[in-house]
Amino acid sequence: MANLNDYRLEQPGQEHSRRIWEWRNADHIRPYMNHDGMIPLEEHHRWMNAVAGDTSRLLRICYYLDTPVGFVQFSQIDRSHKTCEWGFYIGEKNSPPGSGTRMGILALDHIFREEKLSKVCAQILDFNQRSLSYHHKLGFVTEGRLCRQRIRNHQPVDVVLMALFREDWEKHRLRLTKEETTGHEGNQDR
Repeated sequence: MANLNDYRLEQPGQEHSRRIWEWRNADHIRPYMNHDGMIPLEEHHRWMNAVAGDTSRLLRICYYLDTPVGFVQFSQIDRSHKTCEWGFYIGEKNSPPGSGTRMGILALDHIFREEKLSKVCAQILDFNQRSLSYHHKLGFVTEGRLCRQRIRNHQPVDVVLMALFREDWEKHRLRLTKEETTGHEGNQDR
């Protein structure tokens, strides 16, 4: 069975660009993104190039052993106020159960411990129950709702605003790592 030590985060390079593009366009990811249309490859390359020089963003590829399985992005990093937003996904459908939780632990450890930020914010489409559950599992709390903020299937949907503070993360991290070592990982998020 996989464990946290089998995972790592790395800064993406050019060799990851096509894989990230494929994940962004995957049927199991695209409907849950802020913009759910297919992303042309050239547009993706422009985005990757723009992000590479943007100090308000931080991108990481999540590896399980030697295989890239997921992606995490911190955006709107505000070092004065010590806040940011995040987004992520497990791109490889055959990733070991619990990969999403492990990627979340590594990513939140990095942003709180290495980058020294105090608050991570998330925006989740209200119909994405799996993501809402995942955020609660990691310790995020609901801070608000943007009513009828996005359109999906020609219908307005709400966006749920969630946040996690550094001091709360330490408590939740302890619980999550304890669950992992005892084999009680909850809902096995991918």
